[in-house]
Amino acid sequence: MLLVMMMAIAAAGCGNPQGVTVQDPVRQEGQKEDTAQLPPETKEDVLDKFKLIVSQAKDAGEVVQFLDTHLPEVTQKQADQLFLELEDFYDRYLPSLNDNFATMLSKPETSQKMNEVGYPININNIKGDDTLKQWLLDQQAGGLALGNTEGEFFWKVDYKALQKYDKYVSNDIRSYQALKSEEAEKSYFEDGTIAITREKLGDRIMKAELYLTENPEGLKAKEVLQMYKDYLHAYLTDFRYDAIDDRTLKLLPAVKKSFQTFVNTHPDAKTTVIVQKYLNVINNNKDVIYEKGTNSIQGPLKKDIQSFWDSLNNEVDSLFVA
Repeated sequence: MLLVMMMAIAAAGCGNPQGVTVQDPVRQEGQKEDTAQLPPETKEDVLDKFKLIVSQAKDAGEVVQFLDTHLPEVTQKQADQLFLELEDFYDRYLPSLNDNFATMLSKPETSQKMNEVGYPININNIKGDDTLKQWLLDQQAGGLALGNTEGEFFWKVDYKALQKYDKYVSNDIRSYQALKSEEAEKSYFEDGTIAITREKLGDRIMKAELYLTENPEGLKAKEVLQMYKDYLHAYLTDFRYDAIDDRTLKLLPAVKKSFQTFVNTHPDAKTTVIVQKYLNVINNNKDVIYEKGTNSIQGPLKKDIQSFWDSLNNEVDSLFVA
């Protein structure tokens, strides 16, 4: 479908991308080109057929269409495996798609048209170029969302849209999807600093902790553990803006209070063990985070603050990794 749409775009003239195709995923040796000739699948071979389809798919829409049809027919365990295969497909598909999308956007007329989507992004705002608009809508129908960072458009997985599969998958995958959906909708970190409040970041930390405690051997435990570490590092150590008094080099009272509130709100949480240790180090330093610099206001971190930051991953692993 993507190849056909690209050819249509090329033929549409001014304002439309030309000569852009998404690279086909590598087809395994011996696989058939025409999946329509395959016999009807049983529950046991749905996964094998899905792997074949994603290896040959020209766009994400046909992959999602297969899941829409077959997920209601399979077991919860099989649904989980199909979801994991879908993620693997997106991992392979998105780099090529975004490379080609960048080529499309390099044409001034296409780039100008894309500005019509506005913010919040709405593809239907595009007027006078139905070919481009339909191509964008086709990607969206494939479980993808159009993103924009610093004026650059790109495609990403729309985990919020994929939550339509929640009724078929296990709690493990449902909890993971909820985390990914929240992050996809609003990233916690942008332009080198925290992009949401520390309170909201604390909430995400607790949701990740809940996943890890409920699913210690979960299908996505490794990925969620990394999300947890990323969130925690930002929560405790991101002092780029509005966290340090430039004159005293002390942690601002509002930031320290957010740590104290977290501890009081989640007294039994594993994360609270770490946050309380950090508060103890901060208290021992009378809230001073940095040494005074010789040629600048801010020098290196206080020794025990630096030591705590360096040990953070080990602290997490001691609590969550068996």
